[in-house]
Amino acid sequence: MAVAHLEMPLLDNTGTAVVDLHVHPGHRRRGYGRKLLGHVLDRARANGRRLMISDVAAPLEPTPQPRPGDPATAGEALARSAGARPVLSEIRRLLDVAAVDPVDLSALRTGATRSATGYSTVQWVDQAPAELHEDMATLVARMSTDAPLGDMAWEPEVWTAERYRMKEETAVARGRRRVATAVRDEASGRLVGYSDIGVNARSLEVAYQWETIVSKEHRGHRLGLLLKAANLELLREACPRTRYVNTWNAAVNTHMVAINDALGFRPIERWESWQADL
Repeated sequence: MAVAHLEMPLLDNTGTAVVDLHVHPGHRRRGYGRKLLGHVLDRARANGRRLMISDVAAPLEPTPQPRPGDPATAGEALARSAGARPVLSEIRRLLDVAAVDPVDLSALRTGATRSATGYSTVQWVDQAPAELHEDMATLVARMSTDAPLGDMAWEPEVWTAERYRMKEETAVARGRRRVATAVRDEASGRLVGYSDIGVNARSLEVAYQWETIVSKEHRGHRLGLLLKAANLELLREACPRTRYVNTWNAAVNTHMVAINDALGFRPIERWESWQADL
């Protein structure tokens, strides 16, 4: 009736615990979630964690409307019971891949390519060529500094080529397929942006947008649209059974929201990241 996952980073953010907790809808507001959360937080404190971060999902429009100051959902009530406060607002969007016209998608990619003079795309499935690992490590690290984090106390992550290689190998070991597209700056020969989508190899119908980043120094050339359009085309080739793609965007990330809207993503759910001092 309830399950929790506790993640405790070991290479950075070593004082933080990330909690993912779910209670079956038919068993909510009976104390099961609070009891399980208390157990998880005890484990976190025992391992020297001083901060908890957790995500809470809710309908786009709360129903019924709560009274001012009242928790909107059972998840929000549980977060507040742990002394947490909301620190980042996001919207979950869903793309029906079958509804995307391939001609329209190709046109979006072509238009973006015209603006991306001096850049080229590199694509792979599951694992990147070894010679790209150093550049990919640099880009993944920037996800923790350049992406909108609101008031979340998340420290910059430290990435190396070896850590990136292990990230990919772990995904494969867990039965995750991954399609990825990167852009290379032809002048320097370095990768300056990438986008990847993860798919459970045992349940191919639903996919998840994992990361999309373009180095700040190379923005303004429609590289974000180029990356995502090209990667959706690759997804169709590599995982033809995939029907839906989920993505999450911070409310303030208007540029990425506009790209996702152009691709056909539609908002379906609100998400809040909550943070508590342990």
